[in-house]
Amino acid sequence: MKDDWARQWRESRPTRRLVVGGVLSAALVLAVTVFVILETRAKEIADAKRELMTLNLSLAEQTARAIQGVDLVLDSVIDQVKADGIETADDFQRLYAGAETHRLLRSRVADVPQLDAVAMIASDGHLINFSRYYPIPTINVADRDYFSALGNMPTTRAYISEPVENRGTGTWTLYVARRVNGPSGEFVGLVLGAVDLRYFENLYHGLELGPGSGISLWRRDGTLLARYPSIEGVGRVFQIKSFTETLLHADAGVYETPLSIDGYRRIVATRALKDYPLVVNVTRTLDQVLADWRHTSSINATAGGLCIAAIGLVVWALVHQFGTYERLTRALGEKAEAIEARERAESQLYQSQKLDAIGQLTTGIAHDFNNLLTAIMGNLEFLSLDGQSARARRGLAAIQTAVDRAATLTGQLLAFSRKQHLSPEVVDLNRLIGNMTEMLRSTLGGTIGVELALRPSLWPALVDPVQLELVLLNLAINARDAMPTGGTLTISTDNIAIDSRSDLSPSDLSLGDYVLIAVADTGTGMTEDVLARAFDPFFTTKPPGKGTGLGLSQVYGMVQQSGGVVRIETVLERGTTVRIHLPRVEAAAEAAPVEAPASLAVADHGPALIQIVDDDAGVRETVAEMVRSLGFSVIEAADGTEALAQLAGDPRIDLVVTDFAMPGLNGVALARRARDLRPDLPVVFVTGFADVESLSGEEWVLLKPFRRDGLAAKLRLALPRRTTPALGADQLS
Repeated sequence: MKDDWARQWRESRPTRRLVVGGVLSAALVLAVTVFVILETRAKEIADAKRELMTLNLSLAEQTARAIQGVDLVLDSVIDQVKADGIETADDFQRLYAGAETHRLLRSRVADVPQLDAVAMIASDGHLINFSRYYPIPTINVADRDYFSALGNMPTTRAYISEPVENRGTGTWTLYVARRVNGPSGEFVGLVLGAVDLRYFENLYHGLELGPGSGISLWRRDGTLLARYPSIEGVGRVFQIKSFTETLLHADAGVYETPLSIDGYRRIVATRALKDYPLVVNVTRTLDQVLADWRHTSSINATAGGLCIAAIGLVVWALVHQFGTYERLTRALGEKAEAIEARERAESQLYQSQKLDAIGQLTTGIAHDFNNLLTAIMGNLEFLSLDGQSARARRGLAAIQTAVDRAATLTGQLLAFSRKQHLSPEVVDLNRLIGNMTEMLRSTLGGTIGVELALRPSLWPALVDPVQLELVLLNLAINARDAMPTGGTLTISTDNIAIDSRSDLSPSDLSLGDYVLIAVADTGTGMTEDVLARAFDPFFTTKPPGKGTGLGLSQVYGMVQQSGGVVRIETVLERGTTVRIHLPRVEAAAEAAPVEAPASLAVADHGPALIQIVDDDAGVRETVAEMVRSLGFSVIEAADGTEALAQLAGDPRIDLVVTDFAMPGLNGVALARRARDLRPDLPVVFVTGFADVESLSGEEWVLLKPFRRDGLAAKLRLALPRRTTPALGADQLS
C-alpha cells in the first residue's frame, strides 16, 4: 500500500495539488480549532490539579497530625513503661492490669478527640487494660493483623491496622499499634489506640469543596478507610492501577482516572503521609472540572468536527503503530535479557565447577603430601634421637623446619578447597602480621610498599591463625590489583571497645571488646554498586578467568564464623580500607613445663599389642616404629581385610591405629566391623584430611603429619589402664 501511495503521489500532479490544498486548508481550520479547544481544556485541568494538590497537602497535614496525636499518646504510654523499668512480658502484664492504669489511659484519651480508646495488650494477645472498660473483659487479639505484624517485627514505628467494623453500630475503627520492647529488644506487648473513622469523615465534611468533589483516606495497600461523601466500600481493598503506579514513584501526585470507585471519571490528587502508611486523596469529577469548558467549546467543536475526526483517526493509527512497535521492542528486550541471564548463569556455573575441581585436586594433593610428611617427620624424629654432630643436628633442624612449613602448606591447601574446619586459637595478631610481612612484600612486588602500624599491648584474639593468614593474603592481593601503578598497603591494629556511644550499632557488633585489623590501600577504590555487592559470592570486577569472585565472600564467612564483623570503606581514586573486628579473649595461661622423655611415657598401661593399619607402606612402617619406640608390641596390616583377619585370630590385640582413607574398607568401616568382633576395642584414627565429619562420633582422631609425642598422647588416652608397671622413660628413648 505504501508503494502504491508513493507511486500515485509521483505520477499524479492533480492529486498532489488536491492533497496539498486540502491539507493546508484543513490544517488552518484544525490548528485554530484544536488550539482553542485543547488550550482551554488543558488550562481548566491544570488549574483544577493545582487547586486539588494544594488542598490535598493541607488535608494530608491535618490527617497526619490527627494520627500523630494518637501516636504521641501511645509514645507517652511506652515512655511510662520504660520509666517503670519493665523487663519481661510478665512484668508488663502484672504491673499494668490495675485500676490506676485504667484511669491513666482514660486521662490520655480525654484530650484527643480522634482517639476513641487506648488498650494495652500482653505478649500472648490478651487484653491487659482498656480505657473504655474496667474491670477488663477477657479479650484476645492474637489473630489481628497488628498483633501478628508487630509480634514478629522488632520495630519502634507505629503500625496502622486494617479497619474493623462494629457489627452492632456499623461504624469502622482503625487501630494504631506500637510494639513494647524489653531492655534487650524482646517482645513484651503492645499499646493500641482505636480511632473512630467517623472522625475523618466529619473532618472532611466540614470543608466546602463544591459539587463533584470528594475526599478519601486510604491505607497504602488500597484499603478504603473513610470517604466524604460516604459510599459503600469502606474496609475493601481496591485494585486501582493509577493509584499504585503514582505512589510507586513518588509520595504525591495527580492523575486522571477513567473510572473511580463511585463510577465517575475523576481528577485525583493523592499524597502519602510521611510517617504512616496512609494516603489522602482529593478528587473532583472531570465533568465538573470541564463544565464551563464544554459550553465554550461546543461551537468550536462543531465547526472543527470533521477535522477533529480526521485527526482522531490519524492519532489512532499512530497509537496503533506505536503499540506494535513497543510490543516488538519489549519482546526483543526480554529476549536480550534472557540471553544475558543465561550467559551469566553459565559463567557462574563455570566458576563454581572450576573452583570445585581445584578443590578436589588440592584435597588429593594435600592428603598424599600429608602421608609423605608423616613418614618424613617420624623418621626425622628417630634420627634426632641418635647422637649426632653439631653440623648434623643443624641439618636435621633445618629439615624439621622445612617439614613444619610443608605441613602448614597442606593446611592452606585444605583451607583453599574448603575442607578444613576452623581451629581457633588465642593469637597474638601483631606477631602473626609481623611474620607475614616479608611474604606480603614478595607477593605485592617492588612497586607497592608495605607499612605496619601495630598497636603495642594489643589484646589477643580467638581466631584460626591459618585462615586469618589466608584472609590477609587475600586482601593484599585484592589491594595489589587495585594499585596497578603502585602504591602503599598499610596494615594496622588497634584495641576497640564497643559501647552504646560507639559508631557501630548493636546489629553490627555486640557490646564488648574487639581487636581491629585494618588493611588499607591507595588504589582506585570502588563505586557504590560494586561496594554493595563486594561480599556477594561469584561477584568480581575482574575479567573471566582472572578471579573466582569468592575472595571477599570467604573473608566475610571466616570473620563471621569467628564472631567478628568485616566492613569496607572506600573512596574513588583514593583507596579502600577493610576493617576486621575480632572478639577479644583473655591471654591463655602458659602450659606447665613437662620433661620431654616423660611426655612420651605411657603410664599405667603396661605391655600392649597395637595393630597398625595403613595402605601406605612408608607411613605404616614409620608409625609402627614410633609405637615400638614407646615400648609396645606391634602387628601390621596393609588394609582393612587383613586387619580383620588378624583381629579374629589374635585376641591379644589391645588397640587399633588405622588410617581413615584406604581402598576397600576405610577406617570407619574397619572400626565398625572390629567392634562387632570386640565391642570394647579402642580405635585411634589417623587421617591426612582435615575434613573429619565422617569421624565426628569418634573419640580419638590424629591428623597427619604428627610427631611421636602426639601419637603417645593419643595412645595414653585410648589404652585401658592396667596394673602392670609402666615403662620407664629410659625404655622409651
